[in-house]
Amino acid sequence: MRMKADPKAAAGRAFVRSLNILLKFARLYGHEHARTIEQLQTAWQELRAAIPMGTDSALVLGATNSQLLLDGVPLEGSPAEKQFAQLLSAAGVASVQFFASLTEEEIGRFVRAFPTGKAKPAELALQLKAALADAQGIRINEICFVATDARLKDVSIAAQIAAASLGGDQEQFRQWLNDPQKLLELIAAAQGSKSGGVSGPGPGGPIPAGEAPGTGDSAAAGPAGGGSGYGAGTAGGGTSTGTGRGTGLWTAGGSGVGFVSEIECSAAVGSVGVAGAGFGAGKGSASGGHGEPSEEEIYGILSALTSFGTVGTGQGGVAAAGVFQEQMSQLPGRAQDTLKQALASLAAQAPNNKPDESVIVKLAEHLAIRFALERFERGEVKVNAVRQMLDRMNQEIENLRKILGSHEDKMSEAGILAESHREILDKQFWAAVPESGKRAVLLSGDAWCIPPRNVQSYVGELIEHGNIAEAISILQNYAACADSEDADARKKTAVGLSEMAELYAKADPKLLSEALRHVGLRLSVEQDSELQGLVSAAFVRLSQEAATSRYFPAMEQALDLLAGVESQRPGIARSLRGKMGIEERVPEFVEEALKARQVAAGLTDVLRLLPQTTMEQLSARFNRCSLRDDSEHVANLAADMGEEAVQYLRSTVRGGPIAEAVEMAGLLSRLDPESVMVFLPGRMKDFPRTSQDRIVRQISASGAARRCHILLELLDHVDPLVTPLVIDEIGVTADREALGKLLTIADGDLPSGGGSFLRVKAIEALGRVQAQESASTLKRIVEAKKVFGWVQPLELRIAALQALDKLDPDWVQNYLPKSGIDKEDFTLAPLEIPPSSRFVRQRRHTRVRLQKPVRAVSINLTENCSLEIKTASLSGGVATISRHLPPGTQVQLKLQVGMRNLQATALMRDYRAQDMAFEIVDMNLEERSKYRRLLAGSLQPTGPAVVESDVTPEPVGVAASK
Repeated sequence: MRMKADPKAAAGRAFVRSLNILLKFARLYGHEHARTIEQLQTAWQELRAAIPMGTDSALVLGATNSQLLLDGVPLEGSPAEKQFAQLLSAAGVASVQFFASLTEEEIGRFVRAFPTGKAKPAELALQLKAALADAQGIRINEICFVATDARLKDVSIAAQIAAASLGGDQEQFRQWLNDPQKLLELIAAAQGSKSGGVSGPGPGGPIPAGEAPGTGDSAAAGPAGGGSGYGAGTAGGGTSTGTGRGTGLWTAGGSGVGFVSEIECSAAVGSVGVAGAGFGAGKGSASGGHGEPSEEEIYGILSALTSFGTVGTGQGGVAAAGVFQEQMSQLPGRAQDTLKQALASLAAQAPNNKPDESVIVKLAEHLAIRFALERFERGEVKVNAVRQMLDRMNQEIENLRKILGSHEDKMSEAGILAESHREILDKQFWAAVPESGKRAVLLSGDAWCIPPRNVQSYVGELIEHGNIAEAISILQNYAACADSEDADARKKTAVGLSEMAELYAKADPKLLSEALRHVGLRLSVEQDSELQGLVSAAFVRLSQEAATSRYFPAMEQALDLLAGVESQRPGIARSLRGKMGIEERVPEFVEEALKARQVAAGLTDVLRLLPQTTMEQLSARFNRCSLRDDSEHVANLAADMGEEAVQYLRSTVRGGPIAEAVEMAGLLSRLDPESVMVFLPGRMKDFPRTSQDRIVRQISASGAARRCHILLELLDHVDPLVTPLVIDEIGVTADREALGKLLTIADGDLPSGGGSFLRVKAIEALGRVQAQESASTLKRIVEAKKVFGWVQPLELRIAALQALDKLDPDWVQNYLPKSGIDKEDFTLAPLEIPPSSRFVRQRRHTRVRLQKPVRAVSINLTENCSLEIKTASLSGGVATISRHLPPGTQVQLKLQVGMRNLQATALMRDYRAQDMAFEIVDMNLEERSKYRRLLAGSLQPTGPAVVESDVTPEPVGVAASK
């Protein structure tokens, strides 16, 4: 089944194109030019189709950089439409909203607001505001910037939001959140209040801090490398510091800082920074821990920090500090030391500057990342367990990040994307993993645990450095995770494949086929509804990327897999087919297949898997072909589509909608003429005359070997006004199969509703068949006499004599002087139709440029019109007409020739520049003789008439006519 397009979206896209053309016309010709006004009408009608009057609907045309968006959906635009988007973006216009209450006058003001000459983009917004000041149907949405409090310019986002929301003692609380030394004081005070503290060994006295030397021994610490350290202690109100060798705790080595407040305590601190700062503690710490903290202790620290953030938000100031100290005093000593080490690292990294965001939040993330990384590097946990560990830690931090979370909500409402807390932790963890660890994880079965953006970054670097093979191996392994038995693995892999579809095409388009295979097979068997949606989205995104990159083997595989899904889950398959982006590109693919000397690999197979859309496109192109080579090329490509495609044509001609059956009949007559002979005659009587006329022309132009037989089958089922055309087309085939029927008509046995005009057409067709069997009948028509004059009308005898001229020219030359036919009348003979013509249709009669235009008027229409005929032939002509008539309109013409009037029945044909063609389908034979003399009298006396048997540009004197 063919997917039905959204009419509003289609009308909206048409309006955007028309608007762009309208602005171009305005720049080229001005707003008052006829073409600009006409295009304005077109754009207005298309906009009204998208948002009908009296509804509540609206249409939003947005712009971001060079991308136009229609109701939030990106449009694939031309370079001109991209320039239009850039113009709106440069002018600060985010979107233009059209409402159903819009009037034509308002859309005109909107267009006139755009500059026709060179102007700065900033002026556009001002001009639009001025032009649409009181408009009710159009709204201009601009990009706005929001001011912030200048007092908070030097603090982080988290602190700013806290300061704005907590109230009370905001300044003091903001200082605590942004000062690691202050937090360290709180921890040291809490630790000192619990243990009472023990003085360090360094000498002290009433001297300024740091002026007296001291010594300290390094305490046994964690398993990481060594670094310099400081011992700290208090004595009699003074402070002393000492230096000594130490071992950094839980880091790869570096420097550390010891800090002592005026509160009596002694502490040992170190760093857990990613950069690897280490610390050795002096003897005399109040409570020292050895080795790495346990997982439960880390969770306890995070819980304490989040509780502090929650309490601080509710009470603020000193009350929050008191609660925090109480909670810290309840933690194990090793957990307290770990927290102090982390804070000291932050202080050492930025001794004079405040961190970029709230220290308490950064501290929690710092501890979580470092703990997870240490366990992963030692092999104690796998990467999937790391994700679970980070998820649990993220839950502990969630309450701490509530302030930032509300800020993210506000950013989202404003259309600004912010990374989630979990994404931040994932990114930081991945950045800390060494290169060898990254490669090992990405080539393992746990590759799905790595966030897609991290995979993209790593693989992108490999591609830039030329490591294509390794990049391909990683992407292949990632796609294979879609087959995992773990539901969470399949979920994350589906999301990752959706995000990385473009990367798969960039690395190697063949990877798209492999990824589609994994996802497509999973789509058939996945039972979980949420996973079905994610897998479907991945399948659609990969298919779209295959279509965009024009990698036909991947498209073929996607369509094959979708066919398998359709047999089990038809509803899902129908939904996906319209979203894949392949079917809508069939016109482009058909164009490529017809133009390319060598068809791209897999293109024909893709088209074969979309028989309905492909045959619709090929039928339309087949009917538009004017050259025989082009027609043959289209027919050959259609034949390559296989039996399923031909079956679609058969079913449409047999019982499809009339409009579609008309379009398919020509191509089907070429591919399967027997089906046309069986199905079409019975339906023809139900078709309108215009449809019958079009079918006859298409079958004749198809070049089908059996087209004469098809036309003979249709002869008794068409409208009487179409019968002359059918007989004409039978004659063009020059097939002897039609001889019996033509002779019968020539003798006067006419089809239902036919007149003597059909006898002339049948005799002309016999002249093209050139069968000797018809000579006796033609001579009888020419020679038959009665007492006074001739038995047959003059026009019938002229047609028979012209046909005999092709069978027995000697007899004609001998008989012509005694035939009573003037040589002038004998001049305008039907044209020869060359069998090897390069055109699919040829003119039937010599066309004459009249020496003086002939005026004609219609006499059968409700609102009659006048015609000025400048060029004509025995079968029709071209005239300038006073008003538009739809092609196919039946017109009873009265031609004014001197003092005489000639009448003929004609069908209006297509427009040619400012004129319109017409074809004579019935005419009294006496009137036709007079019409013949009119044309013969307009032939140039200075030389022979110039005759064209193919469709060529008209010469000055005589051309050829249908």
